[in-house]
Amino acid sequence: MQVRGVEERIDQVLGQPLEPSEYCHRWVRQDSTRGYRKTCVNAIAAATGLSPHTVKDWGSDFSKRPQYVPLLLRRADLLNQFQQLVQNQSLPLPPDFPQE
Repeated sequence: MQVRGVEERIDQVLGQPLEPSEYCHRWVRQDSTRGYRKTCVNAIAAATGLSPHTVKDWGSDFSKRPQYVPLLLRRADLLNQFQQLVQNQSLPLPPDFPQE
């Protein structure tokens, strides 16, 4: 796929919302030592910059979440995918990429 095609596809995906439950399904592993919901709430809070208490108030199925949250979660999802690609493929980062 050409670079232009990749850019267009990324733009398309950025416009598609990702619901909190879908984000958790993709990025939260079931951990026997902690509850799935608590881990999910913490992951969504980290991805959105909101407090876990705020996320927890959205209800058990996150149905009371603000309208902007699915778009934030889509961006976090894409960043997670890029990060995973870099880690798994040992892809070099551009020289001007911010370091930790």
